[in-house]
Amino acid sequence: MIYSWLYGNFGWFGLFGATILFGFTFYAIFVNLSYYWYFVRQRTRYVPDYRESSHELRQARLWSIRHIIGNTLLVLPVQLLIVFGWSRLYPNVAEHGYSYLLASLIGAIAFAETAIYWLHRSLHVQPFYGWLHAVHHRFREPTSAIAYAFNPLDSFIQSLPYHVYVFIVPTNVWVYFALWMFSSFWTVMIHDRVRWSPDFLYAVVNHAGCHAAHHWFYRYNYGNYFTFWDKLCGTYCDPDRLPEKFFAVKLASAPPRLPAAAAASPETGWADIGEWR
Repeated sequence: MIYSWLYGNFGWFGLFGATILFGFTFYAIFVNLSYYWYFVRQRTRYVPDYRESSHELRQARLWSIRHIIGNTLLVLPVQLLIVFGWSRLYPNVAEHGYSYLLASLIGAIAFAETAIYWLHRSLHVQPFYGWLHAVHHRFREPTSAIAYAFNPLDSFIQSLPYHVYVFIVPTNVWVYFALWMFSSFWTVMIHDRVRWSPDFLYAVVNHAGCHAAHHWFYRYNYGNYFTFWDKLCGTYCDPDRLPEKFFAVKLASAPPRLPAAAAASPETGWADIGEWR
């Protein structure tokens, strides 16, 4: 396993160095590429109302740097526990077979989905919101640039289910790393204000529209990949209730462009939570 090789050759600093290098490389390539494509190159197509704020971008980058460094430190004990054999990760698929591999993958997604919903919802309750999650919600209109603008402890708490699972359930190492990698991409995708999921999954997947509604209305759509828990617990907000400037995350039948007046005078400030109820 890569952790054991890094630790065996470079000690704990090898784990730290590889993780932080991955974090900054991913941010430099994928976060910046997503922002450039949707909010600069294709702005008139997807987000014509968007106006770049140098102050917001500086804050987003500053908190993203803190997030990457902080999470690298916070995940280091988890990595060391894995190296020392405390986890239930296994390298060879043949050890449990492909049927188990699929079952453990589904189990990991279900476990994370449930845990992240309740953790995320708890982070919207004081004092946790003020201590941790308010950093991310200072950016009311999501962009790719703010995808990693978190208090490090906040984002680590929300990633914990993926780590906890492999200490409880035998999990193939590639399932573990694949889930971690996919969650990194997913975090960027739900902040880019463009929905790519097909219409028939519109109300099932917690896509960019759902997360845009989460930022806009503050206390809805806490799910990770799906809307199951939000619908069950009454915290689901249909993205179609968002202002028209979010048209790129709505159903295909939504207006293809903003009215001129809306583009010229974008909404500012906090919305009245009761507006759409």
